[in-house]
Amino acid sequence: MEMTEHPVFTYVENVCVIYFSLEYAVRFFVAPRKLAFARQILNVIDLLSIAPFYFEMLLLLKTSGQLLLLDVPNTLGLANFALTIRKSKKQMQMVGVVMMTVVIFFSTLIYFLERDEPDTKFTSIPATFWWCVVTMATVGYGDLVPVTVAGKLVGSGAIVCGVMVLALPITIMVNNFMQVVKLREEKIVKKYAQQHGDQV
Repeated sequence: MEMTEHPVFTYVENVCVIYFSLEYAVRFFVAPRKLAFARQILNVIDLLSIAPFYFEMLLLLKTSGQLLLLDVPNTLGLANFALTIRKSKKQMQMVGVVMMTVVIFFSTLIYFLERDEPDTKFTSIPATFWWCVVTMATVGYGDLVPVTVAGKLVGSGAIVCGVMVLALPITIMVNNFMQVVKLREEKIVKKYAQQHGDQV
């Protein structure tokens, strides 16, 4: 049995997004230096937290069966991608929670292993989050590097865990994408059959 989200949560989400959108718009309107306001980190976070809602609405908004997007070849692909992300929302939330837990775990370990080293850049656990995220994502900018043997071992473990955690949703998203494409193709075939009176 497939679990579905209770409609109340959708209403609460919509109300919250509208409230925070109005609050952000009012603060932006009354800000004396709008560019400085928009560049503040907390305001950037506020904007990024409400932007996905409007992006999703833009992709899913339909008029006469057609998406209200620019008429470009990638429109259908973007719509499929948006539907796939929406269908994989619960799995992505689970991965986000696991990722956050693992980041806190490895950041705590590396901080206590590296904090006593001379000229260390691991000055606090929150400051170590950046190192952990880029390490688990296998980006590895090299701006923060453990120097102790134990720290390097912990860093290796963070890399391996990061690869496993990030690889988890790939198969789920691929499967959901194939389902979305299949359903869309079935709708197209059914619509063609209705228009032409064919039996498919």
